[in-house]
Amino acid sequence: MMLHFITIPVITGICVYGFYKIIDLFVRKKERVMIIEKIASLENVNPERLNISKLFSDAKADRSGFFSLRAGSLLVGVGLGLLFGYIIALNTNFSVGSLGAEHYSQLSEIIYGSTTLLFGGLGLITGFIIEHKIKK
Repeated sequence: MMLHFITIPVITGICVYGFYKIIDLFVRKKERVMIIEKIASLENVNPERLNISKLFSDAKADRSGFFSLRAGSLLVGVGLGLLFGYIIALNTNFSVGSLGAEHYSQLSEIIYGSTTLLFGGLGLITGFIIEHKIKK
């Protein structure tokens, strides 16, 4: 199977991210309860006049408008990387008989993996540059 080397880092990343989000959920819940208790304990403050929604809103909410740009540029980069990897692997002058099937398979995996990561990174950089120009 091609690209089998990437399954372990992807699964590990997904598990670590999920664990982080669960911990983050519980910590934010405790922080919100503490803020509400603190506001309730104040005597001279009218809680109806406070805008608590700013305290509880995510700071990431304003950046979420560019998620589709980031995801699209990443997917375009990965697609271009796979395409260029295929073209390079197809046009290599190594014959399977001279290298051996196992060595040729490893070489093509390295080509696919490196071009996918290279163009995926270039896609993210391109998305960042476009986002930066739009914000100006």
